[in-house]
Amino acid sequence: MFDVGFSELILLAIVALVVLGPEKLPHAARMTGAWLGRIRRTMTNIQLEIEKEVSASELKERMNKEIERLKTVSNPISDEIKAVEQTIHQGLHDASLTVDAAPVYNVAPANIAETPLPTTTSNEIVATSDASTPTITNPEPVNLIKNPSL
Repeated sequence: MFDVGFSELILLAIVALVVLGPEKLPHAARMTGAWLGRIRRTMTNIQLEIEKEVSASELKERMNKEIERLKTVSNPISDEIKAVEQTIHQGLHDASLTVDAAPVYNVAPANIAETPLPTTTSNEIVATSDASTPTITNPEPVNLIKNPSL
């Protein structure tokens, strides 16, 4: 800060000894040292605050640049995701149309209560007298759940 050499310090000490005297000189030296320490700490704190603000602004600037970069990268990705979603939705729509348009093969008799059930073995094809298409009957219940704990 100040460029004070050894010779200037000795000259200052002699002037202070003559002006203040030997009784007040130690107290004045302590007070001067305390004030210089406070000034140095204040200057150091100010420098640290300035450095923090500069680093915070640099960090904010880098974050904004990174956000902009990510936005430019994410636009093609989001377009691709939308295209895949549309393809999936179109496939589901086509599949539902296909299922809706499929012919019905299992035709039940018009009056179920009056029609007697034929006795057959498991997975036999039975031709009914009133329906034109054969029906597969299975008198045994089929367990479709492989894990009963579900």
